[in-house]
Amino acid sequence: MRALVVGATAGVGRALSEALAARGDALLLVASDARDLEAQASHLRLTHGVQVGIVAADAYCPEELLDKVIAAAHGFGDIQGLFFPIGVSRIDDDGTLPVGDARSLMNANLVTIMAVVGHFLPVLLAADQGNIVGFGSIAAIRGRGANVSYAAAKRGLASYFESLRHIAAATKLRVQFYQLGYVETQQTFGRRLMFGPAEPSEIAATVVRNLDRDTGTRHLPRYWAPIAWLVLALPWAIFKRLRF
Repeated sequence: MRALVVGATAGVGRALSEALAARGDALLLVASDARDLEAQASHLRLTHGVQVGIVAADAYCPEELLDKVIAAAHGFGDIQGLFFPIGVSRIDDDGTLPVGDARSLMNANLVTIMAVVGHFLPVLLAADQGNIVGFGSIAAIRGRGANVSYAAAKRGLASYFESLRHIAAATKLRVQFYQLGYVETQQTFGRRLMFGPAEPSEIAATVVRNLDRDTGTRHLPRYWAPIAWLVLALPWAIFKRLRF
């Protein structure tokens, strides 16, 4: 498989790139920092002997990122897998962000993904094969007074992937969406969390293992599924008092 990975140099994206390369997949890696990309690409080429291309682009700018991806894909080969382990959040995202900052979060977490998928989707549908894999967040289970723009984007992303799965239902194109709980990253380091964070490598291994399955939407780690159900079932009179 020739796979495009957007958000490839940190957390789940880095682990997923490693897991795909270990299968022998050719990779086109996208992230904002060119130096991180070069280091990641060199490591994967050396360790796994796979073809690795890079695209240094900012997910805050959907048009620019898409143009760079299209240009890189011309020399890379037909893309058969789209992976979006990207998530950008801010600790001050409390509903009062300036419009430009809120737009940036919406772009990075939703609009850029829609732009990239929209370009490659007709080819994947015509080929009647491939994978489109997105990643949501338990922050979007129910709206609350934190991660406001981020959660709104991730909830929109969940709806978008439901639509993609419906579009691809009569084909062999697999559309999968993972609602992620806490993951071991720089953002969770040192924080007191309700549950222990999952290792990115564990998330990546599950994603790769499920590539040939019509899994739809799943929570990872899986214990978040009943938690999400309980949070949604809480009456507003109780939910509004919670701080988490």
